[in-house]
Amino acid sequence: MLFWRVAFCSLVRVSKGVRDIPGSFQSATSNIPSGKALMYFGLFLATGVFFVFIAFALFLPVIVLMPQKFAICFTLGCVFIIASFVALKGPKNQFAHMTSKERLPFTLGFIGSMAGTIYVSMVLHSYILSVLFSVIQVLALAYYVISYFPGGSAGMKFLSSSLISSVTRCFGG
Repeated sequence: MLFWRVAFCSLVRVSKGVRDIPGSFQSATSNIPSGKALMYFGLFLATGVFFVFIAFALFLPVIVLMPQKFAICFTLGCVFIIASFVALKGPKNQFAHMTSKERLPFTLGFIGSMAGTIYVSMVLHSYILSVLFSVIQVLALAYYVISYFPGGSAGMKFLSSSLISSVTRCFGG
């Protein structure tokens, strides 16, 4: 009986020690998002891309007549794209990352450009300011997506080149 008690206590100590080792399997897998998080990431990202596509395809040609529709569609797309990364990383982690010392100016600029786009198009009805804030928002969105994409700009280049080669092979190019 004493043998089993000693063996059990030793096993508990060893397994506790293995859990506390930096770089162990448990710590390596704790950063991998769950299937549900990946599903929400894909859903929010697809919705955001859809709204951005609608903004550019339908409302950019008529932005002079209806800057509100472009602004709402494009800003909704940006909000959904941000929500996709919140779903992927978790709200606390994403908020902490976006408000970190290095990212805070960018975060404020991105949120300010979204609020500015809505304000100048919905309240002021200014075509020139709508275009200006929309351009700032496009640049901020591009930086946001590239900076949060796994692998950064190198990962984006790899993914885009893979996508382009797949499409050209599909259409016989």
